Amino acid sequence: MADTDGTVTTLRRLRAEGAGFCALVEVLGQDEEFRLTPLRLMWVFQEAFGLHWVQFRDHLLECLGPDLRPLVPEEEVDRRAEELLSRCVTRER
Repeated sequence: MADTDGTVTTLRRLRAEGAGFCALVEVLGQDEEFRLTPLRLMWVFQEAFGLHWVQFRDHLLECLGPDLRPLVPEEEVDRRAEELLSRCVTRER
């Protein structure tokens, strides 16, 4: 997933296949060419799903530690993410 368009496409495909938020973050973290930081995570979720940074920060980042691993059960993080993502419209390029 080195290129931005490829990363966005992969995230959209995985989401369409039913992947939860934590699984998507894990995929990003395993990509050696994607530098996973809170800012880049918010950016790629905005690009892929139209999720606004403020919503992301207020509802999801508070559940993640500095290493972007869940501080609460993954089910809670995925539930919060689902509430937000279900309202977003995927921006097609």
